[in-house]
Amino acid sequence: MKKISWLVLALVLLAGCVTFQKTYVPPSFYLEAPPSLDLAKLSLNERLAFEQGWADLKKGNIEGARKEFLKLGQNHPYFNLGEGYCRLYEQDIEAAEAFFLKAIELNPDLTPARIGLATIYEEKKDEDKLFVQLREILKREPENSWARPKYEELQKDLTQNLIKEATEFLNQNKKEEAKQLLLKALFYSPQSQEAHLKLARLYRSEKKYDQAINHYQTLSQLAPRDRQILREYAETLLEHDDLSQSLDIYTKLKELTPEDKEVQKKIEYLRNQLGIVTLPSLYNEIPKSQAITRQELAAILAVKFNKYLPEPKRPPIIVDISTSWAANYIVRVAAVPLMDTYENHTFEPNRIVTRAELAETFFRLINFLKGKGLKLIPQIPPEKIQISDIPTENIYYLPAVQMVAYQLMELSAQKRFQPDRPVSGAEALRIADLLLNLIK
Repeated sequence: MKKISWLVLALVLLAGCVTFQKTYVPPSFYLEAPPSLDLAKLSLNERLAFEQGWADLKKGNIEGARKEFLKLGQNHPYFNLGEGYCRLYEQDIEAAEAFFLKAIELNPDLTPARIGLATIYEEKKDEDKLFVQLREILKREPENSWARPKYEELQKDLTQNLIKEATEFLNQNKKEEAKQLLLKALFYSPQSQEAHLKLARLYRSEKKYDQAINHYQTLSQLAPRDRQILREYAETLLEHDDLSQSLDIYTKLKELTPEDKEVQKKIEYLRNQLGIVTLPSLYNEIPKSQAITRQELAAILAVKFNKYLPEPKRPPIIVDISTSWAANYIVRVAAVPLMDTYENHTFEPNRIVTRAELAETFFRLINFLKGKGLKLIPQIPPEKIQISDIPTENIYYLPAVQMVAYQLMELSAQKRFQPDRPVSGAEALRIADLLLNLIK
């Protein structure tokens, strides 16, 4: 009888244990454990406590998990991480957020805490905060399989909605409202070509060229072969008087559209404005010449003083330069005129230049530059200069004196100017450079 009683009692107790055993439900949210390398930085006891607590958490054993996490101390980032998930399991959202924020404050690189925050913000539909946390996760782990697809989908939706709303404001001519939305779109998608382009055009329409150029510059990097973007970028730079940069962009555009005559015209205009001349190969031979010709002297003047010489409104009639490589240069200097054409409309481009003729040419150039308001001061008083081999009544006397006064040309022994001596290419180029220095 006693044996039966003990057996009954044992069965009752066993049944009681089965009845009161708690069944745990695993969390419904995503759990990502910290990387093992980060856990390895903990002490052995800390790591064991956290790993056991995390294992309990994944099973839904919140009491067991909390007991383990408490072993870490309440000012430990991993305690706050674990407690945050415990509160999230208990649906205490506000407390969970506070613990995750504390964990990040203690360890900004604690990705699981940011995932917890992202989970909360996703549930709250707080897209701004959700975006920030997803972006922070991907900064640290660019290929995070949980955050990457959520980030890309959210980024796309937010950007498209903002651009759509901005477009509606633009259609209503509400530029400031549109501008703020487009800037916000770039916060979400810094590489959005559509947002950059709309902002660039908007700033350009307001003549806020610095801001417009910043966006066009970004666009040119994002889409380096987009002809429309490059065209607008170059035009905006030109409107802002950034001639050199505009020329660079037009040159890139020409590589993409070599048949575009309008682009070529812009390039020629800008090169002219900047004083950039495409030099014929024969120009580079001038320094080697022992006796320069009239066409070579014309080329030196046109190239060196390009920005000071006007484009001729009525080009002079010159009948003997059609085959000259320097024909365009000759027309420019003859139109001023720095060099004369003869009564029969010839220029004699191949005739050798003497020192007297060179002096007269530069004398005319100095007077022309003074007439444009440039200040040129002789280095030696002209009245103190005496030349022994040119009579004072000679037409070349005054030009020769002026060249010596400005220290562009020198007298040899016995105050001789040597008016009939030919001029080398190197000497002519040197004199041109000396005059340019006097201008500067």
